[in-house]
Amino acid sequence: MRHLIDAPHSDIFDVLTYIRFPLAPLARSERVQATKATGLDGYEDEMRAFLEHVLNGYETQGIRELEPQRLADLLRIRYGGVNDAKRALGSVADIRGAFIDIQKHLFSHRPAA
Repeated sequence: MRHLIDAPHSDIFDVLTYIRFPLAPLARSERVQATKATGLDGYEDEMRAFLEHVLNGYETQGIRELEPQRLADLLRIRYGGVNDAKRALGSVADIRGAFIDIQKHLFSHRPAA
């Protein structure tokens, strides 16, 4: 479907939005850029760096990088383990909350035209 509407770098979310509403699909890079510009406010530097890492993974690898079960892998890759991640970022609840919030921002805000 992505190729049919000439949106190979968009996710299915944008394809369906395009089909249902008169909104042009966004490339993942556009979503990431908009989220980095406005969605990271209020986070401490280390959490901001982790969320940027998550966003970069989403941009290059796609929507699977945002699946809930990927969170532990992302923490291991970046910090070596969950305990090290907790020392750097805070509680598991805080980390999971930021992981979910950044996704909400990613898909609920469209960049200004």
